[in-house]
Amino acid sequence: MRQTLVASLLTLLLGCDSRWVEISTSGDAPPSIMTDAGSPVEALNAEFRLGQALFFDRVLSGNKNIACATCHVPFASTTETLPLSIGEGGTGTGPTRSIGDGVVLPRNTSGLFVSASSSALFWDGRVETRGGAIVAPIAQPAGTATALEALVLVPIHDREEMRGQPGDRTLDGLPNELAELEDPIAVAQAVFARVMGIPEYVDLLQRAYPGEVHGFQHIARAIVHFQLELWDRRDSAWDRFDLHGEPLDLEADAGRRLFFGDAGCARCHSGDDFGGDDFHNLGVPVFGPGKGDNGLDEGRFEVTGDVADRFAFRTPPLRNTRLTGPWMHNGAYETLEGAVRHHLDPSAAWDGYALSQLPNSLALGVRLDAEMKVEVFGTIAEDVRPSRPLSEREIAQLLAFLRALDGDSELLRSPSTAVPLFVPSGLPVDVWPGGPHPFR
Repeated sequence: MRQTLVASLLTLLLGCDSRWVEISTSGDAPPSIMTDAGSPVEALNAEFRLGQALFFDRVLSGNKNIACATCHVPFASTTETLPLSIGEGGTGTGPTRSIGDGVVLPRNTSGLFVSASSSALFWDGRVETRGGAIVAPIAQPAGTATALEALVLVPIHDREEMRGQPGDRTLDGLPNELAELEDPIAVAQAVFARVMGIPEYVDLLQRAYPGEVHGFQHIARAIVHFQLELWDRRDSAWDRFDLHGEPLDLEADAGRRLFFGDAGCARCHSGDDFGGDDFHNLGVPVFGPGKGDNGLDEGRFEVTGDVADRFAFRTPPLRNTRLTGPWMHNGAYETLEGAVRHHLDPSAAWDGYALSQLPNSLALGVRLDAEMKVEVFGTIAEDVRPSRPLSEREIAQLLAFLRALDGDSELLRSPSTAVPLFVPSGLPVDVWPGGPHPFR
């Protein structure tokens, strides 16, 4: 009885299913919470357990030194605290992530607060569902069923994100066989062979997907299942208002009216995720290594080749947005307020951009010159600005509404929630490194 009550309380407070934690009692001792890996496999959903292990297991990367969770950090609300992500060869995780021998990637790490219905993924939408078909920049294994599943192979195949370079050696001193391959299907098969060489993964695959012929598509499916179970949640003040009619506080409600009204936010941030599958050029300052030969990151243009798409990026979902800074596709703003104010007058924001928001290594390369501004603003979205000027009070009200999109489960989540004690490969697991708590 006591265990049931405690489990119910944890479900309410942490916003998580009680099967994700194990409640153990010993006499009159208070109940303790163990991480998922501390529970018997039989007591957990096998697909969730498989996805959880794979999400944290560095065995999926070429050099066995980086996992999904290294950049999509659960205890930092599925992002990093860096303007631009650090790829293969970086060190640490979360607040301690640093360049090491790694490479700076062109974009900020996207949060994972997306639903299964999202049809455009990554900042440039290079994985999307179009006309009922999955479109991706690389070939996908047979059985890939959704855009979210197609997304999984993309960073694994990318040399700078996870795969590494020819001649690299893995963390355990072996040749990096993934880096010697070029064909994405061959890379997927090689990753799957690694996983199948670990008996616990064979057992978990059989439990999660009994009676099926297993392949890399099951790795992707399990990771997506874990992601959606943990982060596709509807437990914010907004949801209580929208679904059950529970009033928002006065400032948030005023912000709601502005969001859907004169501030014009809902023109782009729409749907249940407050995101959208469209792309807009907001006139964000340019910095970082870029994607093309010209050293620029031209966003959606890199995918479509349409000059009208230059410097346009996907409209990101706003659920838990207050927790996922820094903001914009390149992390240009260290505060959410700064990102909101940018929308009010992109030209003035460009001219007054504070380089102090960036590490010195990035600030030195920011392009704010007049020539660059003309180039970027040549395709700026016409509907970025609100329909009228907003007062300081109204900006504060908008921010109050954005706070209402924070999910209770994310706000109350412990740094150790869903972090396994170990993974089947035996490789190190990224854990909370201490220091300031990332929740703002």
